[in-house]
Formats: sequence, C-alpha cells, structure tokens
Amino acid sequence: MKRFLYIILCLAVLAGCDKSEPIIYRGTMFGTMQSTGVMLGDDGGTYHFRNVSELGTSFPSSGRIVVMFDVYSKLEDKEREYDAAVLQYAIPLSKDPVTCNTDEEDAALGDDPIEMSNGTCSAGYLNLLCTALIREASSVTHLVNLQIVPGENPDTLHTVLRHNAGDDKVTDDNMEFFSEQQFYASFPIGDYLPEEGTIVLEVKWFWQDDWHTVWATVAK
Repeated sequence: MKRFLYIILCLAVLAGCDKSEPIIYRGTMFGTMQSTGVMLGDDGGTYHFRNVSELGTSFPSSGRIVVMFDVYSKLEDKEREYDAAVLQYAIPLSKDPVTCNTDEEDAALGDDPIEMSNGTCSAGYLNLLCTALIREASSVTHLVNLQIVPGENPDTLHTVLRHNAGDDKVTDDNMEFFSEQQFYASFPIGDYLPEEGTIVLEVKWFWQDDWHTVWATVAK
C-alpha cells in the first residue's frame, strides 16, 4: 500500500480541507462513484464528499476512482454512510476483461511490455498498479486489456495483462526516448468468480523480456 499511496500523491489533485476539524480516520481505497460527490467504497461504505465544489469539473460523478480521504463522522441514522472530504484522487483505466476467439483477436491485444507493480482484489474488481514504457511527448494511443484465458484449469481464473503500444514500439535503437510511467487499472472480474467459496486468480504479464506470474486466492 505504500507504493499505491506514492503514485496517488504524484498523479492526483490536492484538495483543500479544514485541518482544524477532528477526523475519525484517513483512508485510501478504490471505489465507484454513484453520483456527484458520493462514492461506494470497495469496503462497502458510502462516502459523501463535502468538498466536491473545490475539486473542479474533472472530478467524476460516475465510474471507478482511487481516493485518499478524511472521514469526519458517520451520518445519522445511516448504517455505513460517512461525511468525508477528498484529499487526493486518481482515475484508473477501467474496462471489461476480454476473451479471444481467434488468433487475430489475440494478436490485436499486443505483446508490448507492461508490468503489474502491485495489485488487490476487492468488490469484484481486480485493481492494479501498472507500469508501461511510454515515449516522451508521444500522442500514440496505447491499449491495455485484461485477457481471460478459459479452459486451462477449472479451479483457476487465468488472466493476462496485455499491452498494445501501437506505433510506440520499444527497440534497442529508440529505447532512450522511453520512460517508465505508472497508472492504475481496475477490471471487473466478479462475473468470473464463484458465488460461494474461493478460486485461484492467476495474473501474467510480459516485462523486461520475460513472462511473470502471480497467484492469489480470491472470493466474490
């Protein structure tokens, strides 16, 4: 989590808050925005952000988000709803996983370098901190996907983090113009998890000319 926090500090917008008011706790988590200023956290709590007007128009009212926030109080007569204020935030890449039916579809996902630097599974999402090689001042659109590979083992959910760099291919001749850049990604995998019990989640990625794999036991 220390590494996650560092990236948020680098990418997010710093929001003002009243430092004199006591807080219950400070948290950092993934969540899904339900409406303007209201986030359903992956912990199951609902957070009402009081300082949305200070965050500007880029602060989302829907979709996935990563937020560092202060909680001031529990809302009266509410089970798990809280008055809170955003300190910093980042918007992750979020899209459905893909399954390939042909060799052409598989090839279109790309085999360019990408690293899963850190990751968690919560609220039916696979949340990742990723690293990719990006050309400085490039305007090329990079495609990142989570591929589901069915049929290898029924007791394991096999996934592959895929990266298609388009015209930004790294070679020995141009690698000096590339740098490592980090970003968040959040993929919904709840439909692939069993209703009861656990399953082994496998995540593979290609980085530094080699394939890497991690496994974890996850539940819905």
